[in-house]
Amino acid sequence: MNHRNRTFFYALLFLALGAHFLHTGAGPAAWAVLVAQFLVYPQIAYWRARRSPQQAKAEMHNIVVDNLFGGLWAGLLGMPVWITFTLFIGNCINVVAFHGYPGLLRLMAAMGCGLLAGLAVYGGRPLHPDIDTATSLLCILALTLFLTMFAHTSYRRAMEQQKSNARLREQFEEIRLLQDQLREQAVRDPLTGLHNRRHLDATLAERMAHCGAQDLPLSLLMIDIDHFKRINDTHGHAAGDAVLQALALLLQRHVRVQDLACRHGGEEFVLLLPDTPLAVARERAETLRRAFEALRVRHGPGSLSATLSCGVAAFPEHAGQPFALLACADEALYDAKVRGRNRVAVHGTAGGRQSTA
Repeated sequence: MNHRNRTFFYALLFLALGAHFLHTGAGPAAWAVLVAQFLVYPQIAYWRARRSPQQAKAEMHNIVVDNLFGGLWAGLLGMPVWITFTLFIGNCINVVAFHGYPGLLRLMAAMGCGLLAGLAVYGGRPLHPDIDTATSLLCILALTLFLTMFAHTSYRRAMEQQKSNARLREQFEEIRLLQDQLREQAVRDPLTGLHNRRHLDATLAERMAHCGAQDLPLSLLMIDIDHFKRINDTHGHAAGDAVLQALALLLQRHVRVQDLACRHGGEEFVLLLPDTPLAVARERAETLRRAFEALRVRHGPGSLSATLSCGVAAFPEHAGQPFALLACADEALYDAKVRGRNRVAVHGTAGGRQSTA
């Protein structure tokens, strides 16, 4: 970036100092030095920085040389006000733009050294702060164009930065949404849309602790589709998937906001009922059993029907720990299956209530 700034600014300085040389009648040697300094040197500085393995550091050295030459020219010409001012302001803006205010110390040191060296060569002759009108106008023009170009460059960079920040914000929002989706997918069963066993394991202890602290009951239903393997073997796995999805939809229609329906694995489902006494949980289990028994699942040209068995356990009556509560509900489910399926069994009771259908 600084190559463009230096080349443009030095070309403007070449015009201003060229006007001064014409006014003072400088010889060929002075013109050769002017061309070398303001037309050739910017390309050498650019070439040197591009070849360096540390380009930013090399460019900082180039800027120090710019300042040194700026002071040297001001001293050699007897410190003409407009030329000195233009050299100083141009270099000052360049340093601050690329290196901040700490770089001003190097600027003043380098320019001061160059100025002293130029004055030493200039000798004891009187200084010439005044210059001709054409040179003054060209110095004003050089500063105006340089500052305008710098302002335009800064504006363009600011707009690019703003667009870049907007893109970054959009990308960050997309990443956040993707992360939310991934987190949700990690705790959801892809077939039924219900929460999976991982989410149940992470949530059950928290729900039990909350109910325990509030002295509230909590019930857990372990649900299993009866003869599910027979459905898969007879009608195919697509039919089995349809039955699983139908039960999941039924559970979603029967849950409250505080309840949690999960697919525990295979054809097993768990329904977690906070703030629900055991008797109420059994009634809800019976309602689900009857509703599922009456359900007709569309598959192909016809429909399927199935029944479910359910085991019910409660906290704190049957267990005080999450895995123990799941084990109690699983034992009750096993009892319901042993007793003929299509029924609800409560942990620790003599048996479940048989379907009347």
